[in-house]
Amino acid sequence: MLYNEYGASDAPPLLLVHGSGGTGASEWKTVRDGLAKHFRVLAPDCRGHGKTLDPRNEYTFDLLANDLAEFLRALHIAPAFVVGHSNGGNVALVLTVEHADVVKKSVVMAGNAYVSADLLRYGQADWSDRISATWGAELAALHDAPRYPGYWRALMDRTGREIARAPNYTPNDLHRVKTPVLVIQGANDSVNAPSHHAEFMAENLANAQLWLAPDTGHSVHEEHPHEWVERVAKFFWE
Repeated sequence: MLYNEYGASDAPPLLLVHGSGGTGASEWKTVRDGLAKHFRVLAPDCRGHGKTLDPRNEYTFDLLANDLAEFLRALHIAPAFVVGHSNGGNVALVLTVEHADVVKKSVVMAGNAYVSADLLRYGQADWSDRISATWGAELAALHDAPRYPGYWRALMDRTGREIARAPNYTPNDLHRVKTPVLVIQGANDSVNAPSHHAEFMAENLANAQLWLAPDTGHSVHEEHPHEWVERVAKFFWE
């Protein structure tokens, strides 16, 4: 697994989990320097993304969470702080629920604990209708080079199928999670806000805080990077 590292090697470890179509380097550009002042930041390319290959051509949140748990154990830095965005937020949630031993505290941003009807439609829709030429070129630049031209389309198709399938946590599942979790969502996030996914997680996780960022979309860390770093660092240091 390829990963990027920032900050002092003896600082508390912080794992950053990118979202759909992202990489460790591309996802966190607006906040990595701010985080690196406080933490040893590790930002891997998840399976099938960027320069991390996926010989099985599988993409599930469980599989990615397993990969990251083994990654933290292999580097002997567990338990670590964890932050995930979008589908990376889902992976961070799965990591927190299923691999509690490797997570000290986690931040779940723009994620969801279950598949609501709107997310089912979103995942099953034709992704070619929502990917602009500019975004398609960016995806190709990030993901095609180690593989083959047009690979990014297969990656996004697998991503859509997983969005429509998982995760599927019940309130009782979340009640059992004792790890502190900061749930972040933009109030205008067209993907997750309509079904109040952030509120559902914050209400049912046993030890959760909620930040609903007003007048903000899907990527709070990109729209308000300085406030985001300040709030996340404060949460981890509490």
